[in-house]
Amino acid sequence: MLRQAAAGWRALRSGIAKEGSRAQRAFSDASASGKAPRSRLDALTEESETAHKLFDNARLPPEAVEGAAAGHPAAGSTAEAAAAAEAAALDAGPVGRIFSAIGNTLFFGGVAAASFFGYYTYRYDVDQVDRMISETESKPENAFPGSSMWVPLMRWYADQRRQLEGEMKKYADPPNDRLLPDLPPHARHIKTLVLDLDDVLVHSDWTRGRGWRTFKRPGVDDFIRTMSQYYELVLYTSQLPTYADPILDRLDPQRTIQYRLYRDSTQYKDGKHVRDLSKLNRDMRQVLFVTADPDAYSLQPENAIKLKKEWKEGDTMLLDLMPFLEAIVRTHVPDVRDVVKSYDGQDIPTAYRERMKRVQEQQAARQQQHKGFLGGMAKR
Repeated sequence: MLRQAAAGWRALRSGIAKEGSRAQRAFSDASASGKAPRSRLDALTEESETAHKLFDNARLPPEAVEGAAAGHPAAGSTAEAAAAAEAAALDAGPVGRIFSAIGNTLFFGGVAAASFFGYYTYRYDVDQVDRMISETESKPENAFPGSSMWVPLMRWYADQRRQLEGEMKKYADPPNDRLLPDLPPHARHIKTLVLDLDDVLVHSDWTRGRGWRTFKRPGVDDFIRTMSQYYELVLYTSQLPTYADPILDRLDPQRTIQYRLYRDSTQYKDGKHVRDLSKLNRDMRQVLFVTADPDAYSLQPENAIKLKKEWKEGDTMLLDLMPFLEAIVRTHVPDVRDVVKSYDGQDIPTAYRERMKRVQEQQAARQQQHKGFLGGMAKR
């Protein structure tokens, strides 16, 4: 309303100035032509009438004046209506349509991107995303329309997510230095067998057509049941509980594996989830760690039994490993690290089997010699 009044006042002053200039020119013309000029009263009367006309034209609408005087909301409504009309006119124009299209694109694009990346963040960890990318690139049967764009986009997402998780992990290392409760005094002699999940107990495979499928390693049921008679069993995985628990609940419904440790109990180092066995609250001389992930045991390789990642149907690795683990307990080995070190660089089940074969052959040879000696004594 004030803007309208100011505009009207400027128009009024401009009109008066113009009329005054025109009257002065007319008076000058009349003087030059020799005509008698009008009286000053006539000129003043004419200028007053002109000023009144200009003022009437610049006057505010009556309803706005009455609203302002009485405090009635009509004035505000008029101003709001005018502003709305101007906004509508702007929106209806080409510039308004362009800005509207840009805004809609940014909004819906942001929602779509958040939904897309949020799905992968909730369902999969970054290692699984890497495997999906690798499987899509390396196997033609996993390709799909748009995979040429999906692969670089997901690789960028995986890199950004890994970097973000790395920064977050700096403040989220293992919650304490005692991940397991104390052993009872009467159980201090019991050895602890720590098991990794992926590529040890199970193997997960992904294809574009069916997604993720998880397979039990052959012999895993017998392995868990038998080893629970000799060791305190602990599962220590880099996976989240949302991934690991459904698998373990089906694999070990009786909870033979006494403790489950997940990603939040790992040490994040150089972009990898490392298992720090020193935080288990156990004597390191009595701890063995079975894993197929070289990064997992990088802090304590002397405690690790390393398995091969790749295995096929009919695999006997776990069954072959059982005699070796049983022998460690039965012979009361004081420090398991010495035994692991003696097999350094070898496939432990195979090497142990060959050693046992040689021992049996030597025992058979000694028995044969003993029998021959006794036979010779009898003949004499």
